[in-house]
Amino acid sequence: MRRKDREITDIDEMRRLIDVCDTLHLGMTEGGVPYVVPLSFGWEECDGVFSFYIHGAKQGRRHSVAAASPTVCVELDICGGFTESPGGLTADYRSFIGVGEISEVSGSEAIKGLELICRHCGFDAMPCGIAAVAATCVEKITVSEYTAKRRFKK
Repeated sequence: MRRKDREITDIDEMRRLIDVCDTLHLGMTEGGVPYVVPLSFGWEECDGVFSFYIHGAKQGRRHSVAAASPTVCVELDICGGFTESPGGLTADYRSFIGVGEISEVSGSEAIKGLELICRHCGFDAMPCGIAAVAATCVEKITVSEYTAKRRFKK
């Protein structure tokens, strides 16, 4: 990271940042070409390892790309607006970027992932029934290598 003065190193501040983000951008590579998908997500952190849960249809490009190359990048951010600076305009932001492995989960791990997604999206309980769960692919992204950064107005 070039600007160490903007680095977020406090794990609690990272948790607060992730809590207010509403979209996870999942970056993958297919044949040397970047592929990025915006997704709703749920998450948890344990001992500095972040686990992100995503869901979707059981088939599609995202699944074939992830199966071929399970190392992925996640990006989450909040833009607080734009301000004038001595050099022109600048964005006030907070961001989290991590590299990890994606894998499909099932059973109780899938239920847990869906519950975390629902909770992060503002629902106290998972409003979908077992048929919807059975028709859904839940994936877990385990991220242990990450950085976070901020440039917010004081």
